[in-house]
Amino acid sequence: MKIETFTIPKQNKEIFIKPAYEDIPGLISLNKERFKSYDFDINSIPFSGFREQVRSETLKKAGEYTEKIWSLCSNLNISSTEKLSCINDSYAPDKDITETGHSPILAHPGVLIKHGLINSIAKKVNGIGVNMIVDNDACHDNCLSIPDINGMDSSVERIEFLSSLYNLAFEEIKYTDSTQLLSFKEGVLKALHNPDMKKTFEDFINIVINLSGQTQQFSDLFTYARHAFLLRFGICNLEVPVSLISETEPFLNFFLHITANARSFVDIYNAKLREYRRLKKISSKANPLPDLMEKGYVVELPFWIWREGKSRKNLFASVANNRRISIICENKIVTHFDFGENCNSSGNLERLKDLINTGIKFRPKAIVNTMYSRMFFSDLFIHGIGGAKYDLVTDEIIREFFGVEPPAYATVSATLHLPYKPFNVSNDDVIALKHVIKDMDYNPDRYASGEIMEDAGMESMVSEKKELIAREAHNSEERHRSFDRLRELNALMKEKIRPLIKEKEKEQEDLEKRLRYNSIVTNREYPFCIYPELMLRELFKLTHFTQYK
Repeated sequence: MKIETFTIPKQNKEIFIKPAYEDIPGLISLNKERFKSYDFDINSIPFSGFREQVRSETLKKAGEYTEKIWSLCSNLNISSTEKLSCINDSYAPDKDITETGHSPILAHPGVLIKHGLINSIAKKVNGIGVNMIVDNDACHDNCLSIPDINGMDSSVERIEFLSSLYNLAFEEIKYTDSTQLLSFKEGVLKALHNPDMKKTFEDFINIVINLSGQTQQFSDLFTYARHAFLLRFGICNLEVPVSLISETEPFLNFFLHITANARSFVDIYNAKLREYRRLKKISSKANPLPDLMEKGYVVELPFWIWREGKSRKNLFASVANNRRISIICENKIVTHFDFGENCNSSGNLERLKDLINTGIKFRPKAIVNTMYSRMFFSDLFIHGIGGAKYDLVTDEIIREFFGVEPPAYATVSATLHLPYKPFNVSNDDVIALKHVIKDMDYNPDRYASGEIMEDAGMESMVSEKKELIAREAHNSEERHRSFDRLRELNALMKEKIRPLIKEKEKEQEDLEKRLRYNSIVTNREYPFCIYPELMLRELFKLTHFTQYK
């Protein structure tokens, strides 16, 4: 396994991109050549035919979903949606597809820049940009961090945007109380003080509130609003939720293929995660992702299962008999599939569809989600830093499980600071000052002013201290007496410089406040919708990378 380094940008408006922008079209060509060499089946369907099915079905879903966004925005007279016919004629599966993906949560600008990049690449190669909404991801935090900038007393407020929900997929979350969004709006606007930041957020949240009359579903609501918001910057990609992809027939065939080869897949999956942890010297078994469970003839599948409105559950398979594999949830058999030589593959597919019709949902976990997109849908997938790291593992699984060289992917991220100037102070300044204050404990005489040193008592204590340090102790008792007396002298001399010590302690407190302020205004993790629109516009211009060497 080749371990690559992906570095989170530190400086304001700094962008990390790998490979270079000008090399990305070549990466698309490389992937297309690799796809031509693939010679394996997915649930008895040859790769080339299966990939055509995936692209056609997924683009159809993406087109329908995106057109729904356009229709709603147009009906509500949301600005920047008057040119929504820009890609109505672009759904052809033979066009190059550049794809990215993220959960529907309000992400930071470094995530949003992926939308700008796929939009730019799509225009450059006359292709299609597609954003995959990972609405099968779970909501683990129902609050957003919002900066309350008030000079040295600045803080970060935690403002609730959802009721507390544990392990519930975004696609299942709904706003049942119409006042929640208004309370969220009020809380954020109260924390923000910069007028340009307030305006961006108010513009965005008003789109959300307007759309909430059409849908209460969280994932759709915030996807629609984010899509409409990005149109202001000329960013117009197709959108498709994982929930829609997961119910297409090609995806169900992919699910059956992995299930039929569950033991082999799980063995490879876990082996590659262990190798990654060993090479990166990671002790946590949950990083970058947890292993799939293996216990006797029962293995965990890389998919979630749940019933509509319920929380996500792990899905398992009993592989004691490779010809008949049962899938299990919470120690109960959900159904079985027949995979023998004379099996009826269409029967397995119909059984799976019947389960879905009863309200059961099957969704991919992280690695198989991007595996499906990279192998069978897109010509190039663009990751952020986090996804790029775990897809090093995905590459190795593809090599061993499918026996092919995986399609290459690109990585991009960015950092954008708030519109406040940080103080010219570093942690080194605090460390240096702490060292001075500590030294004042042991050597107060070094910091005494000339006036204090002229004091007869001070002069006597300094002289005695020098004598004690210079004197050679002949036994342990003498050493202890000298040490105790030195400590007494230092304590007495410290009282002489007490005002200076307090001054330095106040200076340390001020430095630490400034560092705290800096950490707040340079944090890159705030939601994109609180940054001034002009700053976002400047950042998106960089996705054309005309300024990059």
